[in-house]
Amino acid sequence: MSKKPGLFSRLRTSISSTLTDAVDAVSDPGQEVALMLDDLAEAIRQSERDLQQAMVDRKMMEKKNAEAEEKERDWQARAEQALKLGDEDLARAALKKKSDYSIQRRDTEVAIAEQARLVESMSKQTKESKAKLKSLNLRRGSLMAQARAAKKGVAPGTLSDGGTLDRMGAIEDRIAEIEALNEVTRELGGDAVEEAELDAKLADLAGESEIDADLAELKAKMGRNQLAAPKDED
Repeated sequence: MSKKPGLFSRLRTSISSTLTDAVDAVSDPGQEVALMLDDLAEAIRQSERDLQQAMVDRKMMEKKNAEAEEKERDWQARAEQALKLGDEDLARAALKKKSDYSIQRRDTEVAIAEQARLVESMSKQTKESKAKLKSLNLRRGSLMAQARAAKKGVAPGTLSDGGTLDRMGAIEDRIAEIEALNEVTRELGGDAVEEAELDAKLADLAGESEIDADLAELKAKMGRNQLAAPKDED
């Protein structure tokens, strides 16, 4: 006569079976593929938000550049007015202010160029990523089935839609590409800052001589204008 398992034995068996089912569910390769695709979709949505912010930043830089150009013209006019009044010191001070805004404008133009390249790159990468995700989502069911078949020992590449490992690799490569894009974004930003700092230092070195040259040019221009002006007849 066989002995029936006791209560605790049956409980252990039940718990073990439940745990096994839970582990199998967690390690379901098909579900892992679905989660990876969902993660990729969220990463693309974040890249779209980053792209939008990059475009806003570029617009702000362009606005700042336009303001600097306006300030340059304003201080140029003030320098001319000071010379008309015979005050070279005041004219020199006005040209110094103009020079400061010229440096700011050049720095901003460098940043705008870098930002434009960044926006173009991000836009291209996002577009390609969305197209790739769309293609993968159309194959979501097939990919999940292939991943599960691979776990059961079916050789990759024997299913009609291609090798599971190759498909998984494509998803992982795309995720890595988006991460690399974020790194490129940070690096490009760092390069723009370094270039702007270098331009500012060079401008400072040449600042005084440029102001002297600007003052001499302004005086010469105003002198030519006075000579060209018609004299009143007696």
